[in-house]
Amino acid sequence: MIKKLALLLTIPLLVSCGNKKAEEGDIKWITPAGAPALAFYDQGNNPNYVTNGTPTLVAAELQKNDYDVVVFDAVNGLKSIKKNNANYKLAKVITGGNLYLACINKTPDEQGNYPLPSVGDKIVSFGEGLLPDLVYKKLASDKWSISNTPTYVESAADAQAVLVAGKHAGTSVDYVVCAEPGLTAAMSNTQAETYGKVGIVKSLRAEWKAFSGQDGIVQAGVFVHNKTVEEKPTKIKDFMNELSSRIDVAISDPDKVVASLNLYGDSDAQKSRFGFVAPIVKKVQANGNNGFGLVSSSQSIDVNAFLTSLGQPTFEDSYFVNI
Repeated sequence: MIKKLALLLTIPLLVSCGNKKAEEGDIKWITPAGAPALAFYDQGNNPNYVTNGTPTLVAAELQKNDYDVVVFDAVNGLKSIKKNNANYKLAKVITGGNLYLACINKTPDEQGNYPLPSVGDKIVSFGEGLLPDLVYKKLASDKWSISNTPTYVESAADAQAVLVAGKHAGTSVDYVVCAEPGLTAAMSNTQAETYGKVGIVKSLRAEWKAFSGQDGIVQAGVFVHNKTVEEKPTKIKDFMNELSSRIDVAISDPDKVVASLNLYGDSDAQKSRFGFVAPIVKKVQANGNNGFGLVSSSQSIDVNAFLTSLGQPTFEDSYFVNI
């Protein structure tokens, strides 16, 4: 009788241990600070979420295997995976165009539209040869008929600084290719040399859709580790579903985003964690403008179709995953 009781007691213990072993762990992820971080506006206190203001350090995580999810520039991430035979696949593009052509000291027409650059105008852009630059060049040549060659700075932050100063290397600038939320931050800076003198000429995302028919420009993508897909199928599916819902809120209800950011901390804390502050989010996302360029759940961007439009090499299906 004692032996039978002992046997019965061991059965639930074995079952319990088996369930614990099979239990899926939490998803751990990293994103750059800035526009992609808006998709995680209410995750500031989540210890499994890491942000980094240096994009190259985020890119390096694709080779380290420390995170279930790495959010990074989709095309450069795919190139890195191919080059290094990394263990991640692209699951989703979450930002599709926060790029704009802005002008300084230009007069709009009666409809409020600012003129495109003309011969002799000085244009400053950033990231020569990178995807935003390739998109700008394609639109400039094939849609806008602009022949002016831009002068380049290294980063979007550098372009924002030019927009604030109105000059580059001591020379006055007429147009700047820049990104949100830096554009709105520059236009809101009452101490800027160009305060009240900046106009938004074109949204590159809107112009790209008119040109190509695609929902947006390929920017930040969600890369999922192969092991995570195998070992945490439920958790990663929930993560992706929650991400889609959060993005839709960030597009349609910026007040909710602002409230979450303010609950997280003051402006310094928000800036350090996300790369932006609540008042700028409210301005950039107001009235459904979606200046951050998030890709809603009803939209999708075909990476290979986008690359084909730019005359760039495409990637095999094995580099992508559906979750």
